[in-house]
Amino acid sequence: MREYYLPKALSVMESRRGYAEILRGRREAEIARRLPEVMEIRRRLAMTSVELTKLILKGQADFEETLEKMKKENLSLQQKERTLLLENGYPADYLELPYQCKQCKDTGYVNGTPCRCLNRLLAQLAAQDAAEESTLVLTDFSDFSLQYYPNQKDLKKNVVPREHMGELLRFCQNYAETFSGTGKGILMLGETGLGKTHLSLAIAKRVMEREYLVLYDTVSAFIDRAEGERFGRLPDRDTLGRMTTADLLVLDDLGAEYASPFGTASLYRVIDTRLEKNLPTLISTNLTAAQLQKRYENRLVSRLFSLFTTLTFVGKDIRQIRAAEGFTL
Repeated sequence: MREYYLPKALSVMESRRGYAEILRGRREAEIARRLPEVMEIRRRLAMTSVELTKLILKGQADFEETLEKMKKENLSLQQKERTLLLENGYPADYLELPYQCKQCKDTGYVNGTPCRCLNRLLAQLAAQDAAEESTLVLTDFSDFSLQYYPNQKDLKKNVVPREHMGELLRFCQNYAETFSGTGKGILMLGETGLGKTHLSLAIAKRVMEREYLVLYDTVSAFIDRAEGERFGRLPDRDTLGRMTTADLLVLDDLGAEYASPFGTASLYRVIDTRLEKNLPTLISTNLTAAQLQKRYENRLVSRLFSLFTTLTFVGKDIRQIRAAEGFTL
């Protein structure tokens, strides 16, 4: 997924460098008008490299002594420039290139390693696309209320729903805070309206805030986009490629998608590829284990239950409860 956004991110970095050059040019013109002595100092400093080259070519016997003298003069000139700028109300580094990132100087790399600013930009670009493409809207953990879950023991499931869901909430919060880009995914099981989508999207939001690349949507929407791209109905935005390489992929409402050979094969390939790469996937479904077995190949279902952390949601349909209380859904 990084490869998909890298060209655009590097283009943004190039624009930042260009803007820094333009801004410094404006500042130099301003200082040339107001403090011409500062620009004379900078001209003298710029001549240092020329003088140094001449020294090397001449091979003077007193090279070291002359070089040390040049260093002292340069330091004195640099201090004089800073003093003049400060005395006239300017920052000492006013004429330096105003890079947004001092670490990489807006190149995106420090000693060949991606700078944090580049990773942040990649995450922002991915987040913008996800928000524009997704049929879902991100949520917060703070909006997940346990008051809608019964505080009496469910004899059939042998749990107190409010206590059980409190444990699931804490698990999901910890998962988001400790997310590292690799590891086990989560399979969320339970009837409709129990908060599966809410918690999966809250995880997605927090992981995105931590500058990871995340994709989130319903299985149906993902397959529709991928199918549209495959058969030329939609512009090719490499949906399947991004799904297989995102740091975190959220697949909501598994089992509600229309069953088609392309869609089923694509779904299997995405999940298998992510498992092979050890990339986490969050999957939510209203189907029971038995219903999943009936709908999908045993190969896929066995992987979901053996290689994912299973969270079983309990309680009553919160949408119906909120509707009864007069909330607009």
